[in-house]
Amino acid sequence: MLNDRTFGARLGLSATPERYGDPDGTTLLLDFFAGILQPVYTLADAIRDKVLTPYFYRAHAIQLDADEVDVWHQLTAEVARLNARIRANDKTPGLAQRLQRKFIQRARIIKQARAKVGPAVKVLQEHYKPGQRWLIYCDDGDQLRAVTVTLDASGFRAIPYHSDMVGDRIETLRWFAKRGGILTAIKCLDEGVDIPSVTHALILASSKNPREFVQRRGRVLRKSPGKALAFIHDAIVLPPRAGLPDEDRVERDDPFTSGELARAVEFATHADNPASATDLQQIALRAGLDWRRLSRLGVENDEE
Repeated sequence: MLNDRTFGARLGLSATPERYGDPDGTTLLLDFFAGILQPVYTLADAIRDKVLTPYFYRAHAIQLDADEVDVWHQLTAEVARLNARIRANDKTPGLAQRLQRKFIQRARIIKQARAKVGPAVKVLQEHYKPGQRWLIYCDDGDQLRAVTVTLDASGFRAIPYHSDMVGDRIETLRWFAKRGGILTAIKCLDEGVDIPSVTHALILASSKNPREFVQRRGRVLRKSPGKALAFIHDAIVLPPRAGLPDEDRVERDDPFTSGELARAVEFATHADNPASATDLQQIALRAGLDWRRLSRLGVENDEE
């Protein structure tokens, strides 16, 4: 049993002390450190104190392709039926695990939506200038390859960065930090990497995990000489709502759509461009969600 005598005084430093999808682990962690010290030092505090760079934020609404819509509807109907059985106190072994697998499968459709590739090219065509440093966060290797190849065909030379890449990862980051360009990356760039000169981020990888989006945003908000403003572009996929029979509909506030928009609200809240919040209100209306409730909605666990 751990106690004060074992460790004495202790202090933990984290931007995300609550463990996503792990309430028991969160309780143990907070109990060990005797809670979170108040007042919490927020992103707004860090920007005000010039510890982090102010930023502009823009969300880009994405629609699923037709075949992805069909699979989405199928999985949504299965989720609704499994939920109904669980609410009816069905004791069939493994029912909760089956439901979780359906959630994960449905979340993958959003994370890996093919329609994200085109907007990535469009954003760069409209905003990229030589000498800038762009990070493009992809969900997995397949999406990274698709984005990298499409950018290359459109005249943009992107540098893939992942754990299985050919070449020296450290030297790749040094070259990127010195000369600029476009880096396509997956999760291996989330932690332990510091490239303060990065000016732009394009987030294609959908995640409601606070640790992940705080780390990704943090990559571009580091202070650097000559860097007065950072820019974050975010791809928000809106699943369709029409096409399901009434008995197969899930709750109106679909968890993944709600989580996607709640993450975007978090980004927009502290951005230097107030219009980003207005854009999100319009996106929320299109998704059939109540803008005022987004920050309070629960989200499904999409982590494997």
